[in-house]
Amino acid sequence: MIRLAVAGASGRTGSRVVELAAKDERFEVVAALTGPGCSEIGKLVRAGGCDVRVSDRLDAACDVLIDFTLPAGTMAWLEVCRERRMAMVIGATGHTDEQLATIREAGKQIPIVQASNFSVGIQALMGLVGKLAVELGEAYDIEIVETHHKNKIDAPSGTALSLADEIARATGRTRGDVVFGREGKTGERPRRQIGVHAVRMGDVVGEHEIHFSGPGETITLRHQAHSRDAFAAGALRAASWLHGKPPGFRSPANFAGS
Repeated sequence: MIRLAVAGASGRTGSRVVELAAKDERFEVVAALTGPGCSEIGKLVRAGGCDVRVSDRLDAACDVLIDFTLPAGTMAWLEVCRERRMAMVIGATGHTDEQLATIREAGKQIPIVQASNFSVGIQALMGLVGKLAVELGEAYDIEIVETHHKNKIDAPSGTALSLADEIARATGRTRGDVVFGREGKTGERPRRQIGVHAVRMGDVVGEHEIHFSGPGETITLRHQAHSRDAFAAGALRAASWLHGKPPGFRSPANFAGS
């Protein structure tokens, strides 16, 4: 049985990870973690046949830590995992380039899987968008529109950025070809441009649309998360896959078919 710690256990997605893991015979939830000063510290969360007290310290022996916190939380728990040589699944988003570089460097010491979206459907979509962009060619304009709840603190979503990066990689573009929203007299749309747009409203869990529009037609790929269970279940799948692996920074595509 995999001994599991969940960082961000009192958050929207982290709480679902705890609940789903508690019903999964592969896991034993040994720690429900949060940040210093959080009002949830000391409260009990039900994890299978026992209660786990929310804490800002990891005192239990653990095999894998799943992180659904904020960038600062990721970096703090990353150090704990490095010290303990413990595997880490990172689902938090919004990291700076410097933080991302630190995470990748840590992969030389511990096994890490990081994804902007752990939905298995999104991972399948990641494998499609680049191929479709190549096949359609530059005559088709590409626009990505993502919609999330009004409390999401980063924009655009990490998933939208990952989709744009995958299209850019497949077609020889760079981040310089990506534009985030438009305003004013923008002029004619450049042929190789990838547009990314963020919508924030209500309690939408997460929606992503990728539009390929060319002469006389538009093709739209759309993913809609019905609940955060899609992210939580994917993170647990990644944790199970990562357990026992040697150090290394791994692509989420590795576990999506497991």
